[in-house]
Amino acid sequence: MVSVLHTFGSDLKYHLHVHCLITFGGLNNSGAWVWPRRKKQLASYREMCREFRKEFLSGMEKLISKRKIKVGLDWAAVKSIIEKKRWNVKNTYPTMETSLIENYLSRYINRVAISRNRFKYIADQQKVEILYHDYRNQEEGKAAPKKLKPLAPLLAIHQIMMHVLPPYFQKARYYGLHSVATFKRLQDKIPDKLKRNGGSIRTLFEILNHLLKLTPYKCEECKSENYEILEIPPDRSWARFIILLNNKSPPINAWHRNIKP
Repeated sequence: MVSVLHTFGSDLKYHLHVHCLITFGGLNNSGAWVWPRRKKQLASYREMCREFRKEFLSGMEKLISKRKIKVGLDWAAVKSIIEKKRWNVKNTYPTMETSLIENYLSRYINRVAISRNRFKYIADQQKVEILYHDYRNQEEGKAAPKKLKPLAPLLAIHQIMMHVLPPYFQKARYYGLHSVATFKRLQDKIPDKLKRNGGSIRTLFEILNHLLKLTPYKCEECKSENYEILEIPPDRSWARFIILLNNKSPPINAWHRNIKP
């Protein structure tokens, strides 16, 4: 499993949640790959929610007993309430489209609470506007509509700073076959058909090593290997003859004119 912790929602509220990628199956003790009994799920939705709740509360109990975390409320009373509720553990269908998995990882592993294109300070009004996805009003099969959230500057700073993790905190964690130590120990037992381009990196370095061993470039005129590479700067006077396509998204001001808070 690859697990990534997020503390934020689209509107910067404090919303603790974890995104996980889990292999569809695993190796048994004899080294054979075992697929789940279900074709499209590791387990049923209710079973997964129930198991996650049990493990989470068990971990909380251990941390509280070791005094590693402090609970301001009556933990016994809180636990009696939340252990009766059904927890929401969303799980989607498995996919063999590795490009989808890579895009998912690239978006979420290094994601921060808010980027510059969703954040604007309006000086004359002394307020900050945040562009966010309104998931409450999202229609099925459609992208979530966008809304504007006005905030006082100090409150905006406070909401951003809530999502700064402590020093050396690992928000991305790797378990099982995704852990380096485990993968090195078991990689020879994993069937080749389950590996994605396992030899790509090795092949790339073999090509590079081969290229480095080639005879160096020789001058076509004098056949000498002693030459100097000079950088020729571009002639800026030609810039006015070059027309670039505008592939950028519309400026944030245009969004503000079309989107009502």
